[in-house]
Amino acid sequence: MLERAHRLAKFHEVYRVGRVVRGRFLSVRFIRKPIENTRVGFAVARVVRGKVQKNRLKRRLRSVCRQHLDELQKDLDIVVNIFSAASEASFKDLEQDYVRVINRAGLTVVALQEQV
Repeated sequence: MLERAHRLAKFHEVYRVGRVVRGRFLSVRFIRKPIENTRVGFAVARVVRGKVQKNRLKRRLRSVCRQHLDELQKDLDIVVNIFSAASEASFKDLEQDYVRVINRAGLTVVALQEQV
């Protein structure tokens, strides 16, 4: 199950001390913590207008993260920042960008194939 990071303090901690790896449609900020499960939070760029559009982007990325959850290491707090360009991207493009970014960040147990 995808455990979500809800508290604003957890987001601030990841932003303050975490590493960042950027892709075309998103960036991933993360820190390693002595926790049992990986927690993932989502933030959409302010330039994306409308709650419907923002929630749609978060749902799409949440689905991508859920599909690749087993490949992630288990001791991470992650914040996925979704750029405005993601609103024009296909689901497959978002998934490929996510896989590329988490591989570059070294967050996977085994490197995922980029050809999704």
